[in-house]
Amino acid sequence: MRLPVALLAGAALTATHLAAALDWSGLQPLGDAQSVTRHERGVTLACADGSALTVTFLTPAIVRTRAQFAGQPAAPDHSWAVARTDWPAVTWQLAETADAVTLRSDVLEVRIQRSPLLVSFIDPATGRVINADARPAARDPQSGRIGVAKKLGLDEHFYGLGEKAARLDKRRGRFTMWTSDTPGYVEGTDPIYQSVPFYLGLEHGVAYGIFHDNAHRSTFEFGHLTQESVDYSVEGGELNAYFFAGPALKDVVSRFTELTGRMPLPPLWALGHQQSRYSYYPDTMVEQIVAQYRARDLPLDVIHLDIHYMAGYRVFTWDRARFPDPTGLTRRLAEQGVRVVTIVDPGVKHQPPAVGAHDAAIDRDLAPQDQSYYVYNEGLAADYFLRQRDGSHYIGEVWPGKSVFVDYTKEAARRWWGDLQHASLTARGVAGIWTDMNEPADFLDPTGRRHEHIVFDDLGRQSAYAGHRNLFALHMARATFEGLARHRPAERPFVITRAGYAGIQRYAVKWTGDNNATFASVALNIPMFASLGLSGQPFVGADVPGFIGRGSGELLARAYQVAAFAPFFRNHTAIDQYDKEPWRFGAHYEAIVRKYIQLRYRLLPYLYTTIEEAHRTGVPLWRPLILNFQADENTANLDDQFMIGDALLVAPVLREGERGREVYLPTGALWHDFWTGAPHRGGDMLRIDAPLDHLPIFVRAGSIVPSTVAMNHTGEKPWDPLRFDVWPDAGGEARGELYEDDGRTTAHRDGAFRRTQLSFTANRLTFAPEGAFAPPAREFEVAFRGVTAREVRLDGDVLPAAQWRQTADGVLLVRFADPGRACTVELR
Repeated sequence: MRLPVALLAGAALTATHLAAALDWSGLQPLGDAQSVTRHERGVTLACADGSALTVTFLTPAIVRTRAQFAGQPAAPDHSWAVARTDWPAVTWQLAETADAVTLRSDVLEVRIQRSPLLVSFIDPATGRVINADARPAARDPQSGRIGVAKKLGLDEHFYGLGEKAARLDKRRGRFTMWTSDTPGYVEGTDPIYQSVPFYLGLEHGVAYGIFHDNAHRSTFEFGHLTQESVDYSVEGGELNAYFFAGPALKDVVSRFTELTGRMPLPPLWALGHQQSRYSYYPDTMVEQIVAQYRARDLPLDVIHLDIHYMAGYRVFTWDRARFPDPTGLTRRLAEQGVRVVTIVDPGVKHQPPAVGAHDAAIDRDLAPQDQSYYVYNEGLAADYFLRQRDGSHYIGEVWPGKSVFVDYTKEAARRWWGDLQHASLTARGVAGIWTDMNEPADFLDPTGRRHEHIVFDDLGRQSAYAGHRNLFALHMARATFEGLARHRPAERPFVITRAGYAGIQRYAVKWTGDNNATFASVALNIPMFASLGLSGQPFVGADVPGFIGRGSGELLARAYQVAAFAPFFRNHTAIDQYDKEPWRFGAHYEAIVRKYIQLRYRLLPYLYTTIEEAHRTGVPLWRPLILNFQADENTANLDDQFMIGDALLVAPVLREGERGREVYLPTGALWHDFWTGAPHRGGDMLRIDAPLDHLPIFVRAGSIVPSTVAMNHTGEKPWDPLRFDVWPDAGGEARGELYEDDGRTTAHRDGAFRRTQLSFTANRLTFAPEGAFAPPAREFEVAFRGVTAREVRLDGDVLPAAQWRQTADGVLLVRFADPGRACTVELR
C-alpha cells in the first residue's frame, strides 16, 4: 500500500545510504576454548573469558552453533522461526587434541580451533574446507552488538537473504535486515519489506547455507569493502546460527525449509489469474470488472478488495454504502468461478467510544462504527494491543488515522484476530486474506525509530521492540492462517503477505510490494523471485505490470510474459495511476495478454505438480538457472532468465523497444524451442527473435511436460484432455510427473492424491500412478517429439489408426482414455 508522497523521499534516502565496512571496535571475541563437555548431539566449549559455545548436530548435515558471551544474560532457547525441534538421533564422533576439537558425522566435519576460537566446516570425504571463520565471533558488552566474520572465497557466490531489490548473486553487496515500507523501490533500495537472515554460499560447485536466527536489525556484507571476509553484524540478541551442508543448492534449500517449515499446499485457484486495484468500489464496479473478463475471454479466478471496502478503513468492517450485501456479492461472483480476497491491515483505529454508545449484538461488521468501533473496544478490554515500557498503548498512524496494533505474540490475541476475520470476512464468502502494511508501517515514522519503547509479551518475557519488528508480519500471518484453518478445517488457507521473517512460508505467500510500472522493475522480478525461492518461499509474485506509474501496452505485454510463470499472478495498480487491466491499452496488447494468461492455464498441470514438489521438498517452482545447473559456472550470476521446475527455461525480453535477445542454454543438456520444437545444443549463446507477442521458452530434453486446455477459471472443468509432451534426450529417454488432488481441501494429507510417474525409454512410455484420489474420466493425449512409429500399442493391444497420427512437424500424437491405473504405451 502506497505511503503518502511526502514520506517517500526521506524513506528512500534512509534506505539507500552507503555505510562503512563492519566496525569491530568495542567487540570482545570469544575466549580460547579451555574445556569440552560432550552432550548427546554435540559439545559445549567453556572459554577462558567465561563465555561458552555449544555445537549441536540436528542432522548429519545441519549443525547449530549457539554462543553465550561473557557477561551476557542467558536467553530461553526459543525461536518463532524454527518449525522443527524433534530430530532423529545422529551418529557422530568426537576427537580432541591440544589445538582443536573435531566433531564428525558421515557428511560433515566441524573443526573448532581452540586458540583463537575459530570454527570451520569441512567435507570429510575430501578434507576441503567449505566455510570457516576469519576471526572469532565477538560481542560489545555495552551495546550488545555481535559480529561474525567468515573467510571470503576468491570465486565464491552468495544467494538468498529473502526479498532484496538486488541481483541474484549478492557478492560484493551490503544488505540490512529491517522490515521497511518502501514504495517505489528500485534496484539497490535496501532494506525493503522483508528480512530473512539466511544465505547460501557456492564455490567450486559446492554449496552451503547459514541461517542467523536473530530478529534484531542486522547487516550482511559479502566482501562489500574488503577482500578478506563475509561479515555479519547484529544489534542485539544472541549468536544462534545454523549451518546447512550441501553440496547441492537444492539440498541446502531443502534442509533450511526442513528447519523453518515448508509452504502448505495452496488451493488450485490460488495459481489462477488474479485482478486487483487500489481500490475497486462500489460492488457494482467489482462485478463489472469480472463481467469484462468473462466477455473478453480472459481467464480469471480471483478479484481483490483493497482498503475502500471497509468503513473508514476500520479492519473487520464493511462500508454499507459501497458494499451493502457482501455475502450476496461473494456468492454471485462464486457462481462465475471468481473468488474474493480482501485486504486486512494490522492497524486498528484508535477510537474510544462516544458517551453512551454501544456495539451491535449481531452483524457487528455491518453496523455503523462512527460512535463505537467494536474491534477497538474488544481488543482494549482484553489487553491485546501493544504497550510501551511506561504502560501506555503505542499509537501510530496509518489509513484509519491514529491506530493501535495487536500484540500477536499473545496466543489469545492471535485467536481473537482469527475469530474476527471469520465472522466479518470468511463467513461472508471471502476466500482468502491479503495482509498488508505489516512491517509494521507507520506514517509517523517509516524507519521504526519512534517504536523503540514498544514491548511485546513474547511468551511472558516482555521483550523489546528491537528484537520483534522483523517478526511482526510472521506473527500476523500466523494469526491469519490459523484462523482460516480453525474455522474452515477442511479447506486450504490462502494468505498473502508483504513483510516477513524466516518461516513466513508456513503461513503466507509473498508478493513483492509496491513496485514500479517500468521495464527495470519487471527485470528485477526475476532475481527477486529467485532469491525468495532460495530462501524457502516458493509461492511468490509481483504486481503486474507494476503498482506505481502509468506503464504502456508494450510493458503490459512483456510483464505478463514474465508473470504468467510466477506462482502468484496478480494485476494490481495504485489508486492514482492509470488503469492496467488487460484491455486498457487496446485490442493488440489485450490479445497478447490473453495468449499468455491462457498459456498459464494450459500449463496448470505442470505448475501444480511443481508447486506440490515445493510444498513437499522446499525446492521452489521459480528457479535461477544455477539451481538446476550448479556445475555450469556460466549460470552463477545469470539472472535475466529463469526456469520453472526442471523442464522449462524462460528468457523474456526486459527492455523497451527490443524485439530479440541473447539466450544462454546451459551445458549438459539438449534443448528444444517450446513453440517450434527446434533442437539447440547446451552451452551455446543464441540470438533469438522475439517480436512483442513472442516469449522465448525452451524445454530441456529428457522432460515430459503435462498440460491441458485453457479455461475461464481453474474450477470450470476437469483437465480433459490431459496432454503429455514427451521430449526425449539424446539417449531417447524422458521422465516426468503429474500430481493431482481435489485442488481445494486438505484431504491430500490423508492420501487423497494421485501422483503419476512417467518414464519413456526404449520407445515405451509407462504411467505409474499412486494414491487414493480418483480423477473424473478423461482422455490422455501424448505428443512424442522426434519419434516415429508404424504401430502403437496400449498395454499390448494395438491402437486403431484413428487414435494416433504423425503430424507434418514430426510429432506423433496418441490419444486414449485414462485407464485409471498403470499402463504402457509402446511405439513400434
